[in-house]
Amino acid sequence: MDKPKIDRDKIHRPNETQPPSNDSHIRQVDEVVIQVTQAFCPKGHNLVRNEDIHYYGEMGISLWVSDGEKEGEVVLSPFHGEHNRKGMIDFADGTKLQISCPVCRAPLPRISKCTCETGELFGIYMTKDCSDANMVALCNIWGCHRSKVYDQAELLSAYMEE
Repeated sequence: MDKPKIDRDKIHRPNETQPPSNDSHIRQVDEVVIQVTQAFCPKGHNLVRNEDIHYYGEMGISLWVSDGEKEGEVVLSPFHGEHNRKGMIDFADGTKLQISCPVCRAPLPRISKCTCETGELFGIYMTKDCSDANMVALCNIWGCHRSKVYDQAELLSAYMEE
């Protein structure tokens, strides 16, 4: 089955008079787009933080990345399935990166191997209490667009496959 195309005209800020609740972490817009509205490092810093970089009016997910020679902040689109990045983007496809929090430089937790076969999936917590029950996992290979939204049952499966 083909992945449905995202209608960019339908990506918008939901009713601005009614902000998302504090415990909201993923928002579904028009039954098509999933938006991450908060994400946390292992020490609890919110990674949806850079007010200068926006995607369709929404803040992205800030990460600190390094290939061992150069490092900097990259801001990912908060919309699941959209692969746009801004900031430090001077890496060649296939470069293996270390991924950490842009505030405290705490490394993100390793979840499992990535299906790209060269990378590993690293987790971003979706709740402020840094619960393993809900995470978004990103591959540490620049250019690999495999990511996954995990719930508790799927996390257990990923650990068991290892």
